[in-house]
Amino acid sequence: MELNFPRYDGSSIVNFSAAILEHFDADIPQGVKAYSLKDNGLSLEGIDKVVVFIIDAVGYYNLIKVLEKKSFKYFDQKDIRILTSVFPSTTATALTSIFTATPPGEHGVLGYLLNVPEYGGLVNMIELAPYTQDRDNLTRLGFDPLKYNPNPTIFELLKEVGVRGYHLTSKSFVNTGLTRMHSRGGIARGVHGLGDMFEELRTALFSEEAASVTLVYWGLIDTYGHRYGPNSLSYTSETVTVISAIEEFFEDIAERNTAFFITADHGQIETPWEQEIWWSKFDDLFEEMYSMPGGEQRMSYIYSYDGEKTKRKMERQFGDALEIIEPSGLDEIKLFGKPLNSVFRKRRGELITVSKGNSSLCFKYTGQEHSLKGRHGGLTKEEMYVPLILLRKP
Repeated sequence: MELNFPRYDGSSIVNFSAAILEHFDADIPQGVKAYSLKDNGLSLEGIDKVVVFIIDAVGYYNLIKVLEKKSFKYFDQKDIRILTSVFPSTTATALTSIFTATPPGEHGVLGYLLNVPEYGGLVNMIELAPYTQDRDNLTRLGFDPLKYNPNPTIFELLKEVGVRGYHLTSKSFVNTGLTRMHSRGGIARGVHGLGDMFEELRTALFSEEAASVTLVYWGLIDTYGHRYGPNSLSYTSETVTVISAIEEFFEDIAERNTAFFITADHGQIETPWEQEIWWSKFDDLFEEMYSMPGGEQRMSYIYSYDGEKTKRKMERQFGDALEIIEPSGLDEIKLFGKPLNSVFRKRRGELITVSKGNSSLCFKYTGQEHSLKGRHGGLTKEEMYVPLILLRKP
């Protein structure tokens, strides 16, 4: 299987965030290279208000399939540039990279589920809670989302040069720990749907600030993809609805000093139930493990007392469905953007599995897990490549 690694050398979502910082003459995190807008035929000359729409799970190849059925007014396939997501290609990791302009190896949010010893074990990094507990329950263990990540957010870096930052997201997310972590230094506003999203965006664009950057997150398409698959009617129609609405708002509202970008945190791949592999702590394979696996169903972190023995067992049992990595320093650079420190290595465990093709390695944590028709997290082109589209008026 071809593994599509993140292109941290200049063409990932990390580098794109750095390009926004560069445009406003803000500091770029050390060791991060800015995506070259000029070399890719894009220009922000004369632009002092930037809006970035992050459409969850609408990867480049997902969008190309939509374009086979529907055309848009302001762009077609030739106008789409390609970025890579990060590893793993999942929301908690990718959004943290976008909001900090740093790779996962720097910010440490290495996946959806992580064994975090300092907080007692397996943690859901979206909910910021011990697995199966209520959202933000880590705060009872002393977790502070505003202090957890020592890296400045892009909003904090922009604020130092007089640029105001806004973050628009679902009303259900706006006061959660993860959003507070991402929004530090900016203004977070919650919305119920497309209508009030554009009302809030209009307010941000016509505020008195001379310059601003607004990040808009839309997550519903990812939900439809998980439930019905990324080739489904619901996924396609919602994608068309959202992008068409962005184009209409751009046409009616955007001024010549304003630019819109459309991108994604990751893509999605069809995962039929016939390609699902289910296992649990009652399997012999679990004997050497000191924790249930982290990650998710397209990639996983294996926490084992004996990595070599576990790897041999997994290769015998799942070899045709998985790429099993016993990570070295070089692997860490390719996957996470830099070698991991000792704290982060505990989070990624002793082995990393990456699903081949459409397969999914599904662990039964509670017995309530169910099949999903679309997933992400792995290194296929469908999961890793995301679009970058620029809308600006001449």
